[in-house]
Amino acid sequence: MLITARQAAFQPLGTTTDRPRNGQTGDERCTRSARVLDAMVDLVLRIGYPKISVQDVAEHAGIGKGTVYTHWNSKDDIVDDVLVREFGRVHDRFMAHLPGDSRLATLHGTSCVLYRLVMANPVLRAYNTGDARVLGSHVAAQTSPDPLGISLVSVLGRLPYLELLRDNGLLIDAVCSPEGQLSVEAVVGGFVARAGHEEDQERTKASSRMLATVLRRAFEPVEPARPADQDRMVQVLLATRPLRSGTPMRAAQGRTAAER
Repeated sequence: MLITARQAAFQPLGTTTDRPRNGQTGDERCTRSARVLDAMVDLVLRIGYPKISVQDVAEHAGIGKGTVYTHWNSKDDIVDDVLVREFGRVHDRFMAHLPGDSRLATLHGTSCVLYRLVMANPVLRAYNTGDARVLGSHVAAQTSPDPLGISLVSVLGRLPYLELLRDNGLLIDAVCSPEGQLSVEAVVGGFVARAGHEEDQERTKASSRMLATVLRRAFEPVEPARPADQDRMVQVLLATRPLRSGTPMRAAQGRTAAER
């Protein structure tokens, strides 16, 4: 019996050690896999995940259904990879801004930027807000951790991240406790729930600023953060990347015809 992608961590797309078949290069496999993920994004936004089949994804990507099954066990695994990829892109955008503005190294600075980036991404917005029209039941859990660990609640309430902030003088000690962590998650979760399914840029900006204000006043030291502490935290974030997803891309390694 096949194990599912939720039961095993597979290598990221394009990094499999399997021998290329039919002269196919790693770059070609990676490009083809990206087409499948792009096709899934387009389909979930147009017709919704519950109505999509693997055959639909294959046809939209311009490849055979059997080829899709050489990488993924099911459409659940495909959409998992879509979500992990999309959050990875958001994370990379945030990290690219970080060296130029050390204020982003604070909890309130990070939350403000990540909230805007996530809510501007239709798939991630659907995942965070529980939009069944787009993702069906394939959405973030209402409690942390969520299945993929990429919801705003999970990312901003991640204990190792909060501990790094505390250790660099940017967070009060009480936050690094079960109750403190729950409090951060509750604040972030409340703003996410208020966001709704449809994007409204002005409302998103206003919400991101208010979210930052609440987190700063509730969980950060009364005295303004020192530039030296912020600069140090920037270097820590760049080195450890505690906000990134811990979930690998879930494309299955090659399987035999008998297993499919």
